[in-house]
Amino acid sequence: MYAPTHFAASREEAINVITRYPFAMLVTPSEDNALPLITQVPLIFDQQSENRRLIGHLARSNPQARALSKEGEVLALFAGPNAYISPSWYESKSDGKGVVPTWNYVSVELTGQTFPLKESTEKLRCVNELSKIFEEDQPKPWKLSDEPEDYIQKMLNGIVAFSIEITKIEAKYKLSQNRSALDQARVIAGLQSSKQSNATSLAQMMIEQGLG
Repeated sequence: MYAPTHFAASREEAINVITRYPFAMLVTPSEDNALPLITQVPLIFDQQSENRRLIGHLARSNPQARALSKEGEVLALFAGPNAYISPSWYESKSDGKGVVPTWNYVSVELTGQTFPLKESTEKLRCVNELSKIFEEDQPKPWKLSDEPEDYIQKMLNGIVAFSIEITKIEAKYKLSQNRSALDQARVIAGLQSSKQSNATSLAQMMIEQGLG
């Protein structure tokens, strides 16, 4: 990951991004050395691993499932909020200094070793942990155990579940840290009034980082 010192983030900040924005781009090598295989899939921290391992699953019919049915290397890319930054927001623009547009964003690159979760109990725990996290804000959270047993087995047979042991994790928080505090404050204000879909979330992350 290209991350100049002022944009580089800590492991704890990387974990924060993965936890808040778990929908990842999963990249594995192809068997014929052509383009890599890529699937977008939610990945969560295994509650039994203390932030050292991720778990997830995808459809067995997915061509990438074959790569994840055995041990191997994998790259997972996570994206936090991002938005266009207008140079008109900078105080320095009114001073007649040269300024250009940019794009602020938060991202994580994670490399690791994959291990297939082949046993039904392991696959069941994977699905249950995912649903527990994503259903927690529902008034009546759905559980796999609510479904008929034969249906559960059919669904488990149709997925490939896997874990990822983390070997390297890097994060980049490009949040105008290279600008003055006044420019940062103006960027936050600009984002808060912007109609871009992720602008408000990006502004909140800047505030959480103590910028502006």
